[in-house]
Amino acid sequence: MASHYFQQFQGSLEKGVVKLFATIVTSTSGTISSSDMLGGSVAKVGSEAGRYRITLAGSYQRLLAANVMVSGAADAAYTTAKGIQAIVRNVDVSNATTPVLDIQLVRTDTAADAEVEDGASIFVELTLSNSSV
Repeated sequence: MASHYFQQFQGSLEKGVVKLFATIVTSTSGTISSSDMLGGSVAKVGSEAGRYRITLAGSYQRLLAANVMVSGAADAAYTTAKGIQAIVRNVDVSNATTPVLDIQLVRTDTAADAEVEDGASIFVELTLSNSSV
């Protein structure tokens, strides 16, 4: 399991709860202009529209929750043709070699994969279990 010094997480019956956070800022067509994540890294999956791969610095027992919020740039209205709703895919956080999960952005009208509006920020909060007890 991940061998980092974690701050204590209080108020949970679940043992070994770990929270990780990421911020992804896009430029055009979903390209990452910057990203920030302690305990992992983020990359755009080039072959998939609206998909971002999070590679964790260490493996975990399981994913407990993933919350993703897209923040639009400026005052432009978002259309249903852009990716503004998020789902997770390819969750393999217990993989000892390459623990990963994908954040997939989809359209709200058809649920089809889609890129975000240009200049959007994507905020990710992961809740992981670092204990098998």
